[in-house]
Amino acid sequence: MKRNGTKSDKNDRANVTDRRTFIGRLGLTAAGATIAAMPFTEGKAFETEAAGNSNSSGRMNDCFAYRRDAAIDGRVNVGKQSGNGDLIRYTDYSGMYSKGLPHDALGIPNAAAAESLIRAFQSGKHSDFESIIVGTPGGGPNSKLNGPQVALAFDLQGIDSHATIIPAAPTVASAQTAAEQVEHYWGSLIVDVPFADYATHPLVGEAVADLNNMSYVASAANKEFPSPITRQNLFRGRLLAGDGNVKGPYVSQFMVQPTYYGVQFLNQRYKTCLPDGGGGANYMTSVAEYQM
Repeated sequence: MKRNGTKSDKNDRANVTDRRTFIGRLGLTAAGATIAAMPFTEGKAFETEAAGNSNSSGRMNDCFAYRRDAAIDGRVNVGKQSGNGDLIRYTDYSGMYSKGLPHDALGIPNAAAAESLIRAFQSGKHSDFESIIVGTPGGGPNSKLNGPQVALAFDLQGIDSHATIIPAAPTVASAQTAAEQVEHYWGSLIVDVPFADYATHPLVGEAVADLNNMSYVASAANKEFPSPITRQNLFRGRLLAGDGNVKGPYVSQFMVQPTYYGVQFLNQRYKTCLPDGGGGANYMTSVAEYQM
């Protein structure tokens, strides 16, 4: 039964008011699920102001202004970014990314296909992307491009992806690319050597010696390889000299311990293939198989 004007009712209202006043003095404001505490000065809290107008039309205008100002702040023109020169350096297009395009027997991309890909990126037209010549090395139609138009898409959250600067990839003719390629080859040769055997395995020693002979590894331009390369830091990259990427064991014990994702149990150990494919089989070791 509802009571009006009783002492108990007045006390209840007073308690509610006191609680609201107390929370207000703490400077706690709830907006969605966010609660922010305001600092105290001489026992008094700073007065806070709502981020937006609660009135329907007022909130609409506040929202528009907020998004407009964010868009203006994100209007950044970094100018035209330069490439690494390989497109001009290699007139047969062998220095460009050409996966998905038809190639000849030596792996050189078909010139017409390469030009169709370049034309699409330059024009940005959907029709030109639909006209890109694709194919397997033998000329079949089964090759697919992995969403090249994604690079031209707009994202309405945050700054535009094209307002950032990405250094050009090292040229195919550079010492850096040579060192990276040699590292990849050694990685494929040592793929079946357990990390626990790196300290004694002869192939690991050969890889270490060979990579230390690469001119880029010992140069001042080296920002990615540990220098010198040892059995302990082989195949391990770095961002800065002395950073933590080359410290500790190859596989952290934290990565092999079971864990939980909420209530879901996750076992972080994986069954892998036996050495050499389980039966002495290696793939992509012949030109004919590479071209398939």
